[in-house]
Amino acid sequence: MPIADLGPVRLNYQLEGAEAAPVLALAHSLGTDLTLWDSIVAHLGPAFRILRWDLRGHGKSAVVPGSAALPDFGQDLLALLDTLRIAQCHFAGISLGGVIGLWFAIHAPQRLGKLILANTAARIGQSQNWQERIDLVREQGLAGVAAGAGERWFTSAYRTAHPQDVDLLTRKMASSSVDGYIAACAALRDTDLTTELSRIRAQTLVIAGTFDTVTTPEDGRTLEHAISRARYVELPAAHLAPVECSVRFSRIALDFLDVQEGTGG
Repeated sequence: MPIADLGPVRLNYQLEGAEAAPVLALAHSLGTDLTLWDSIVAHLGPAFRILRWDLRGHGKSAVVPGSAALPDFGQDLLALLDTLRIAQCHFAGISLGGVIGLWFAIHAPQRLGKLILANTAARIGQSQNWQERIDLVREQGLAGVAAGAGERWFTSAYRTAHPQDVDLLTRKMASSSVDGYIAACAALRDTDLTTELSRIRAQTLVIAGTFDTVTTPEDGRTLEHAISRARYVELPAAHLAPVECSVRFSRIALDFLDVQEGTGG
């Protein structure tokens, strides 16, 4: 996969699909990488030119020394779009990726088509909890946090039916950059977009997981009520609904984006 040298950061990305197709940008969650979207790309790929990238400090993207703030992740996206000469795109993001989508919709509305927010919130968790996680990872590494990730990410039924998929994702998290993970946690610790949600004008689809304890259905309903052109859908999943319910997630996304599965847009 190519690397985009954006000055302060080098991002690993993948751009695939017909050049004439509408662009759909996909942003992954904390502690994962762009492959999180593999099953979704299999369904949406024929209809879109899909852009995925490893967030700074994740996957094969560079770790930037020091702390990070949410605008850093948002500016990374804008710089990548500029480098690839993409004037506008639809956007789907999950968890941290969804928070980046909120920032994108607020600060660069002219670059955004439609917005899909999956398993996310205007504020994820509490500052104290994020600081405790940062301290733990700084002292002990990512192994301990990764060991419990499967229970946060998936329902027990999915973990039982797909143990290899769960193991792959948790092993990726355990081998991730500690500095990159801590920087992303710090960005989430310091982010609360609640008072800015009313600025979002894009058509928005909010997808929540019934069994998500990280970003709850209540968080999703809050987004729906605060964003003027939003609608809400709930799937029988935990925190990684695009993985656990990939077929239903894809169909809902295709319907929202006004294309039929298997068409070129």
